[in-house]
Parts: sequence; C-alpha cells; structure tokens
Amino acid sequence: MDKSAIYNILCVDDNENNLFSLGVLLSELEGCKILKANSGKAALEILLAVEIDLILLDIQMPEMDGFEVAELVKSNRRTKDIPVIFLTAVFKSEEFIKKGYRTGAIDYLTKPIDDNQLLNKLNLYIKLFDREKTLKELNRTIYQRVAEQLSSSRQKDYVIIQQARMASLGEMIINLSHHWRQPLNTLGIIIQGLPDTYDSNELSREYITEMVDKCMDLIAKMSGRIDDLRSYFKSDSAKEAFSLTEEIAKVCSMAEPLLSPAKINLEISVDEDLTVHGYPSQFRQALLNVISNARDALVNGQAKEPFVNIRGFKENDKCTILVRDNGGGIPENVAYRIFEPYFTTKEVGQGTGLGLYIAKQIIELNMQGKLSFVNTGEGAEFKIVI
Repeated sequence: MDKSAIYNILCVDDNENNLFSLGVLLSELEGCKILKANSGKAALEILLAVEIDLILLDIQMPEMDGFEVAELVKSNRRTKDIPVIFLTAVFKSEEFIKKGYRTGAIDYLTKPIDDNQLLNKLNLYIKLFDREKTLKELNRTIYQRVAEQLSSSRQKDYVIIQQARMASLGEMIINLSHHWRQPLNTLGIIIQGLPDTYDSNELSREYITEMVDKCMDLIAKMSGRIDDLRSYFKSDSAKEAFSLTEEIAKVCSMAEPLLSPAKINLEISVDEDLTVHGYPSQFRQALLNVISNARDALVNGQAKEPFVNIRGFKENDKCTILVRDNGGGIPENVAYRIFEPYFTTKEVGQGTGLGLYIAKQIIELNMQGKLSFVNTGEGAEFKIVI
C-alpha cells in the first residue's frame, strides 16, 4: 500500500486488459492509490472495506452493469457522495448519457479516450476534491471553535454571532463547490468539442460567438456566487435604509447551493419595493439561518417533494416575510425551546443550537421586529415582521 496516497480511486471494468491499462495510466496521478474491481459485486465489496474518493465505472459488465452499480452506490448513505465517472465504448447515445447523469454521475466519457484528456480531467476533479476536503475540515474546525467559545463564555454574544456566521459560511462554500461541478463540466465539454468542430469544418464565426457567450454566461453565474458570499460576510457599521426585496434575492441566491444537493425546491414570491431601516448584512444572516433550519428539517424528513416557500409583502405599514416548508413541523414537546440559545435536536457535534436564537436576536433586538413560527400541518412557517 502506498502510505503517501491521499485519494483512493476505484476502477471497475470486467476486462482485465482495460483494468491493467487504466491502472498504468492513472499511476501518473500524484498522491493517488488505484484500486481495481473486475465486477460490480467486487466493487461493492471494496466500497464496504475502503474509503473511496472517486469511482471510474465501466457500463457493460455481466451480472450487474455500471448503471446498477451506480444506483446502489448512490442509494447507500455511506457511499452516496462518492463521485462517479462512467467510461464506456458501447453506450454512446444521448439516451444512455442522460441515464448516466440521472444516476448521479459527475461525468460520462466515451471510449476511445485520449490519455492526456482523461488525466487532465482527473487532475481537475482531484483539485476540486482536495479543496472540498479542506473546506470540510475547516468547517469541522469552525464548529469545534464555536463550541469551545460557548462553554467558556455565554456572555460574548458578538463573538458567538460572528463564529456562527463563519460556520454557515463554511457550509455554503462546501455546497458551492458541489454547485460548481456542473458548470465546470459544461465548460469542459464545450472546450473539448472545439477540435471536433474544427475537423468537421463547422468552426464558423457564429459558432465561436455562440460558444463564447455560453462560456461567459456560466462564468458570470459562478462569479455571482462569489459576490453573494462576499456580501454575506460584509459587516454593518450603522443602520441604513435598504431594499428588503434585493436582500431576500441575495439570500435566496446564497441558499440555492444549500438546498439543491438535497433536491429541495425553492419557491419565491416577493413584492417589489419593500424597504426597511436596519442592518442588511445581519438581516441576511437571520433569514439564511431560518432557511437553513427549514433545510435541516427537510433533509431529515419524509417529504416526497420537499420545498421551501418564501413570501414577502407589506401589511399594515410593516414588511412581512414568511418562510414555509413541508418538513413535518416542529414537535410540540420542543417547540417552546427552539429560540433558546444552545438548544439543538441534532446529534452532538452536528449543530451549535444558535441559528434560530441568533435570528431572533437580530430581528427583535437589533431591528425592532418580530420573529415567530407556527406549525402548518405539513411543516413549519416562520414569520418575520419588520
């Protein structure tokens, strides 16, 4: 065993020659250990025994094909987050490519594959995985530091708020890395398609313009995510008049990477020209905490079509924001405690119990508003009035 290996890559192919060739090629990847399986069953046995970081999966195999293996991997709580890349020389039609992505694959490559192209792709994925691992470790460290601060002094509210914000920021960054994978894949497909287009004499000025526009649109959206994070972390120096409509839109943009991995639909209906006086950055944090609480309820719930619905409107000269979900609601035996500091229903180490407490402090103490909730039958509805 290579003790310096950081990433375990599992190659699955029923053809021993293919496995050997792939193993030789992938040995050029720095900091990786290559494991091999010649069947779906053997692959699943390895997954139970070894922590795998990436799976390269052939499709045409006896007894259990690659699609079936991928579905089993994604249905298992322990292995569902392992990235899967399909490699196939047979199943090249659009129908099978779509099926591959539906099973949860991050890429679908058809043979013959250029060795340099495959190595470049894998190096790109490994860099993303490396950043994701670093961010996860950073997130765990942040939560640990928050817990230490809470045990030493419950009087330092400002410190608590700042560190809770860092914790949620770390989680957002982790989900952002997941959210970037699809546009990065699309950019890669566009770039790789240029040589084929050139060889077929279809590389016209119009085609180049169209591809450039697509690439720039993807890059602009990815850049927008970074701007959202920067605005979230910006501190407020004094109260100011700000557009509630715009701030809700920013929060929803930040919340999307938190919700989409869990397939939670975000529904938004906010009136135009809602304006209040207060702290925009703190408001964003409060609203994001409420949305994150709804997300946690949905992830742990049984809703078949989970959603978070956000409405914003003016009522009796005050602005009202309703955040509703179908996560089953808050149990009556703990409902009266949800705004208490340090109270959480999560397992030890999984939550600080500060999210809703901080949201209530911001809305009611700092912005002289009101934060409350009711159970709706299908879930919970939080109400912010400013």
